[in-house]
Amino acid sequence: MRRLLHFFWFGYQRRHGDAAHYQDANIEIQKWAERLLSERYAVHSSSCVTQGRVTQAASDILIGHPNWDLNVAAADRIGRSERDWMTDNRLTPDAACHPNSYVLMPWVPAFPPEWTDYMTSYESQLERAKLVFAICGRIWHERTLALRDGSIQDRVRHKLVRLNMSVNADALRIAKTRFNPAGRRRLIHVSNLGSYKGIPLLMESTLGVALPSVGSRALKQFSRGEIEIKVDGRFYPIYNLGPVNNDDDGQIRDLVENHDFYIHTSSMDAQATTVLEFAVRGLVPIVTPESGFECEDAVYLTSSAERNREIIAEALRMPEEDLIRRSERVRAYVRREHSWRSFYSTIASHIEATREG
Repeated sequence: MRRLLHFFWFGYQRRHGDAAHYQDANIEIQKWAERLLSERYAVHSSSCVTQGRVTQAASDILIGHPNWDLNVAAADRIGRSERDWMTDNRLTPDAACHPNSYVLMPWVPAFPPEWTDYMTSYESQLERAKLVFAICGRIWHERTLALRDGSIQDRVRHKLVRLNMSVNADALRIAKTRFNPAGRRRLIHVSNLGSYKGIPLLMESTLGVALPSVGSRALKQFSRGEIEIKVDGRFYPIYNLGPVNNDDDGQIRDLVENHDFYIHTSSMDAQATTVLEFAVRGLVPIVTPESGFECEDAVYLTSSAERNREIIAEALRMPEEDLIRRSERVRAYVRREHSWRSFYSTIASHIEATREG
């Protein structure tokens, strides 16, 4: 009889045929946990938001994201969430957690407020976890291991197992076949425009060099097309795409055909999924090392906007054959290094080496 594994994530609902369909990154994480971990375990797909006790069996395995309070805005009125899947599933009242408790989450050496505002008990959950499966680029793993500041990241660095964020490349079927001629090449950036996405650097790095196309739900109230947005007290021109919908093949085909580079100027992104998505679609990444993406065929930026303008201008002039070679190699790299099978094989092997019962 296979061991039971409880996967606490964000409420994926399995649908017939969705393995061949690309969805939101969080949905993809839970979707492939169900499919790939079920080759070894009986998987119970659960919620880190609402789920309480799921087991009293010492041999079960629990893995998931730190609890997330979706209604944090109402905390002053109704109180913060008390849900804690580790506490809820301890086997005795005096235990800290179930003995086979593991955390899986994006990782950077200092969590941004966009994370910590919603994670109600993340520090204690990280301290109680047997291992922490950290989704991040090598840069953040290495910088965490070098910490000696007493932070929660420092306190649990010995537990980290680094994982590359992954994509189902087979489901991203729309791919670039040719690049626009020099003088007509375009850059695209897609994100939530959060504090760690490096938007001020993006604006300064492209100013006077290229008009960046920006896709974000945060811009849905503005009209599509050329607009100005205010960043750090200054107005910058962009081409507003509004929200980008991975389910809309027409929109994705238009974005892939009309853009040549995916640009990401993050200051501390665990490993931006949109870089992987557009790399698989054939766009050449122009990224900071802090984006978490590591591939020799990407174009790398710096923390200097002035230097970045030179790098971007040079990239926009590259011969098409160079861009095609980079595009092909980046696509192959993402397929090889960012696969869900490798992701969950790593998790399963470390669980088997450390679990109790």
